[in-house]
Amino acid sequence: MSLKDDVISLLKKYGIIQKEAEQQEERISYEVVYEPNIKDSHGHWMSIETLEKACENFNENLREGVVKANLFHIQDTEDFTVEDTWIQKELDVVVEGTDQPIKAGTWIAKLKYHNEDLWELKKAGVLGGVSIGAMAHLNEETGELTNISFDEPLTEGEEE
Repeated sequence: MSLKDDVISLLKKYGIIQKEAEQQEERISYEVVYEPNIKDSHGHWMSIETLEKACENFNENLREGVVKANLFHIQDTEDFTVEDTWIQKELDVVVEGTDQPIKAGTWIAKLKYHNEDLWELKKAGVLGGVSIGAMAHLNEETGELTNISFDEPLTEGEEE
């Protein structure tokens, strides 16, 4: 053992510096899944009521293993997991540390990254947000999505 290793060991023993395990990042991100009454990049939107039902259905299917983490709607992965999702109720908030505003009624997901390379891509902004990848009824005139379902995975050619 070198003098450097001895010093580091002593500093850890007395709590002057943290142990490696405590220094490792948690690799957790909080993502906006969907905002109520706001058009998404496809020109679609959901009411708060539809969003709440969609979140409930998603969480049920996540617990049952129907919904799986997926990269780019191409490949299921274990490199990250969806730990939890919920609706941010009642109050608009601003996330401490990122200053990201979250409107009341917004669907939020907590993701845990198990792959360091993927986590680095997330931190660098190469990986963006999440996509719901669900079945839905689309009102072609208004763009409103209703009857959101995660009960069965999408197959090629189906719309999300």
